[in-house]
Amino acid sequence: KLHIDELAAKGISVSTVYQSLNYANVTLPLGSADYTNRTISVRYAGGFSSVEDIKNLPVGFADGTTIIHLQDVADITLSYPEEEYSVTDGTNPIILVSITKRSDGDTVKIVKQVKKVLEQCQQQTGGAVRFNILSDDSRQVSASLSTVIKSGILGIIFAVLVILLFMADWRATVTIGISIPLCILFTFIGLKLFNITLNLMSLSGLVISLGMVVDGSTVMLEQIYRYYSMRNPETGLMHYTVNQSIYRGWDEVALSIFASAATTIVVFIPIALLTGLIGKILHAVAITIIMAIFASFLVALIIVPYLLKLLLSEDGPKVREKERRFDIFMKKFKAFYTRILDKALDNKGFVLLIAVAILLFSAFTATRLGIAFIPSTDSGDFYISIDFPIGTTLEQTKKKVHYAEKLLYEYVPEIQSVVFYEGRSNNRGILTLSTPEAAYAHVVLVPVAERKRDIHDIMLQMQKIWASSIPDATVNIENGGFDRLVGFVSGGGGYGLTLISEDLDLLYKTASNLKNFLLTDPEVVNAKLDTDFDTTTMVLDMAHEYLSSLGLTSYEAGITSAILFQGIDAGRYKDEQNNERYNIHICSDITDRPITQDDIANIHIVTEQGRLISFAALSDVRVEKSISQINHSDRAKTITVSASLVSENTANVSRRVNEYLQEHPLPQGVNSKSGGIVALVSDMIGPMLTALLIALFLVYTVMVLQFERFKQPLLIMVTIPFCFIGVVAGLLMFGSTMNLLAMLGLISLGGVVVNNGIILVDYINQIRESRRTDIAMAKGSKDRDGEWHITLSFAEEEKLLRSCVIDGSSSRIKPILITTLTTLLGDIPMALANGEGAEIYAPMGQAIVGGLLTSTLITLVLIPLLYYMS
Repeated sequence: KLHIDELAAKGISVSTVYQSLNYANVTLPLGSADYTNRTISVRYAGGFSSVEDIKNLPVGFADGTTIIHLQDVADITLSYPEEEYSVTDGTNPIILVSITKRSDGDTVKIVKQVKKVLEQCQQQTGGAVRFNILSDDSRQVSASLSTVIKSGILGIIFAVLVILLFMADWRATVTIGISIPLCILFTFIGLKLFNITLNLMSLSGLVISLGMVVDGSTVMLEQIYRYYSMRNPETGLMHYTVNQSIYRGWDEVALSIFASAATTIVVFIPIALLTGLIGKILHAVAITIIMAIFASFLVALIIVPYLLKLLLSEDGPKVREKERRFDIFMKKFKAFYTRILDKALDNKGFVLLIAVAILLFSAFTATRLGIAFIPSTDSGDFYISIDFPIGTTLEQTKKKVHYAEKLLYEYVPEIQSVVFYEGRSNNRGILTLSTPEAAYAHVVLVPVAERKRDIHDIMLQMQKIWASSIPDATVNIENGGFDRLVGFVSGGGGYGLTLISEDLDLLYKTASNLKNFLLTDPEVVNAKLDTDFDTTTMVLDMAHEYLSSLGLTSYEAGITSAILFQGIDAGRYKDEQNNERYNIHICSDITDRPITQDDIANIHIVTEQGRLISFAALSDVRVEKSISQINHSDRAKTITVSASLVSENTANVSRRVNEYLQEHPLPQGVNSKSGGIVALVSDMIGPMLTALLIALFLVYTVMVLQFERFKQPLLIMVTIPFCFIGVVAGLLMFGSTMNLLAMLGLISLGGVVVNNGIILVDYINQIRESRRTDIAMAKGSKDRDGEWHITLSFAEEEKLLRSCVIDGSSSRIKPILITTLTTLLGDIPMALANGEGAEIYAPMGQAIVGGLLTSTLITLVLIPLLYYMS
């Protein structure tokens, strides 16, 4: 480290020292020579072999005779490079080792293996090396998977209990109890074929499908039991044998089960084919549900009839001496439903008006829903970026960061571990080069079950405390887990708006005004620009003509400047004692204190004539404001205004910014584009709406193929919009936003809610055809092909239609209730889940539960009504 004052006093330039180090530290091959009748190689060994050699290097003369050694004008030590940043655990310096899995790696398995290796290392070193696990992603993964699995188990239990309640037969319960694990097993086989691992998203898809996989089996079971339970009221004998019951039941519902499964599957095909970030997130969910529904179709058509063949007795079901209370309740409910349906057919216009009014009201209520990309999760960790004014030294940064640490430990007792990077910044999840005025931290909290506060409350509290306690610091806190991943992909979480213009001054003024407006928003925690216009820079503007007249070049001036302000390497040397090689780094003490004009005057360059010329004479030294960086997009300059929000809901902030821009339009020549989560939300809506439209078209196509008509599928699809009522109600009830997973739930309802309609319409068609045939056989005549025909009057046709609609609908009320309840109860645990990771998939369950509930209630009245009217 050169002493600038000593160099000036002794008349030695910085470049002279640099050249002396380079010229003296030389080892060269000199060829070969004959020596004692042998040819040997000759080498010039002029390099340094110890620190003492460097200290004793001559760099000049005093009074023309006395040698000035390097140690006379510099401190020469063997040490580590000067600290550019430090890593601590809040109190002690640490060496941080990060282990990252490959894309196909199993997080939980890898972490278990790593822990075993660490234990072995600690034992081998006799405790000299101590390992402290600061962050463990497997904890959150395991907790999230545990939450999903618990929801799935509860869903299975509820589904089995529903069957037991409605069927009151252990054989029916056992059949469904066996069919569910078989569906899960077949689903796992399908996932293996698609190389999909068991993760949060695939398990979420499995839990969602648990309620639906029993639908087909339940319909098949109920229809077979319906014939199996028929007895002659006079003789008490069974109408049908077990085989006959299975055959008749299978024949009547097989096609509707296929159609129901197909409509659900085709809904998720467009989702599975989505690309980009949305596709990556939803692909596993969609494929899992497709596999599960396909497996349930096979189980319903093959396994359930086979199991019933094994379990059912030819003696028929046990005749109860006393009717169950639940059966009495179901009879009363069926009679009540029949009366409601009869009145609805008499008041068609009024019923339709009420239905449309409810739908419009739900559409109006939907405006109260927040909009987000992915629900924010309590991942148990968060990240802190702290920026101090440019020019802050590393030591100053450390002092302020230590104060920030003290506040953190004081107000957050839930801390498990902390890692602080002092002197390094973080840009979109990537640690940048050393920056003295920046710091970065990763805070890990104890598990959710061990703390009372939500991570978002802790983050908001610390944001306010640091803002008031460290006024010269810009603090930004980001949630970890999935939120951080989304923020990394989107270029930053929260709200973002990129302004584009060729005029940098106009761009900065516009961006600053928008930033100031965002800071007044109640939902904005902080706002910033990605470009700093207050950077202070010292400019050394060299007089090139004067340099040339002295026989000097800008290279010599540049080398001198680099050594003074930054330091550079001047070769390497090999220590003879320990055989180690070391870099020779040359720097100055000018950065150890505030720089003054006198320091610049004390810097000299030696001319060819040996004259010492001051830097002050060779350059114009000035301090000016500059820009930290200039970003470009399509060759135009850009500034991004970003804001951290109190929640994942960006709708309100976006609306207020749009209102602000309407009142204060962007100047001519300035354009804008969305960024951050706002951009992801905008990009999400288009593909999801496209997927919804394709799904609805495919659902309609499947039903047209089943019914061989165009009108009846339209009648069934009319009920799809009414599921939106329950979706809005469900999300509002739980305080959730309309996000990617909620939209997936909405799209999935497009295939689920039509299932009840398919069951109703298909059975009404069968009854209608059967009764027309009976009437024709009694009163009609045969044609040449031997088929019975009869022509009914308008009154007779209407009477037949009305009776078929009422009887068919009331006959299907039981299987519809069973399938609806199994799906609802299968998804309710997911909708109510509150463990780690539950925030991500809970809105999907809430949307499905709410939508299915309202659509079923309306379907039971609206579809028979529309069928009757058509």
